[in-house]
Amino acid sequence: MTQRSKSTLKYTLSILLTLLFLYLAFRGTDFGKLYVSMRDANYWWMLVMFCFLMISHGLRSWRWRYLLEPVKANIGFRNLFSGVMVGYFLNNVLPRAGELARPYTIGKLESIPKSAAFGTIVVERIMDTITFLVLVVAVPLVYNGPLRETFPWLAQTGIIISCITLGMIIIIVALMLRRDWTDVLLNRFARFLSPGLSERIEGFTHSFLDGFLFLKRPRNFFVIFVLSCLIWFMYVLMMYVSFFAFGLGDRLGLGAAIVVQIISSIGVAMPTPGATGTYHVFTSQALIRLFQVSDDVALSFATVTHAVGYIGVTVIGLYYFLQDHIKVSEAIGKIPGHNE
Repeated sequence: MTQRSKSTLKYTLSILLTLLFLYLAFRGTDFGKLYVSMRDANYWWMLVMFCFLMISHGLRSWRWRYLLEPVKANIGFRNLFSGVMVGYFLNNVLPRAGELARPYTIGKLESIPKSAAFGTIVVERIMDTITFLVLVVAVPLVYNGPLRETFPWLAQTGIIISCITLGMIIIIVALMLRRDWTDVLLNRFARFLSPGLSERIEGFTHSFLDGFLFLKRPRNFFVIFVLSCLIWFMYVLMMYVSFFAFGLGDRLGLGAAIVVQIISSIGVAMPTPGATGTYHVFTSQALIRLFQVSDDVALSFATVTHAVGYIGVTVIGLYYFLQDHIKVSEAIGKIPGHNE
């Protein structure tokens, strides 16, 4: 199967998954009630929500600077923010394209190895996963409702993700600290590859592992930890202030915002463009089944909060995409190598 065929299959499956979840979200919906709920929402609170969203992206850009510091020091915030927004913009169009577009963008703007920048994206995903797991463990402190009975798969999912994440951390950190082990493994695989491909993979691997060199600078650990906490706190605040837009603020507090954020994050992690459909299902079902919110209000909440974030991020991301002359074919069309 050619690369083009694989891409076509991947995006076709993503579209089908999106349509499936949109159907699950909106089936049986009284669209008259849905319209009234959306019409009566207080959109000033949505503006506040979007401000918190942009603050979270700014904090993510700031944290990224510390992760990239061993690769290149003193990277400007503007270029970091551009990379983040271009990544989210492309994720809204092509599922998971942003993970490749971000390192390409910062690599182009700052002349650093894109594979090393890609390594820092993997670090980010690990950090976000760990924070998510911590929130899952902390749920009983803020919610004593029927979470396990309603979503029995949540605990099992947390265990599986924890094991996978821990395994990845151990393997990557070991290979980063012991480059001689990395060379041994690469040499064993090299005998099955052409010299050119072998050299390219070796260059990519070492450059990718450079993305984890921040681990050798413990003085930055505290700042990275604080920024990681603030990013997720912004996510919770986004959910919390959105409650007020739909008249739920008197019933649902920060604890409810944490729970809904955890459930919705699972939908966001699924491979659909901009979490379309998956976010709607997970968010609305959390509100309906855990907090007895009416179907029309829960679905309008999910629809509006998703639309505000999706449209706003797409517009801002598109601005940086055009301003920095990013090309989709170059950003996601090839694996970065050592000299890129």
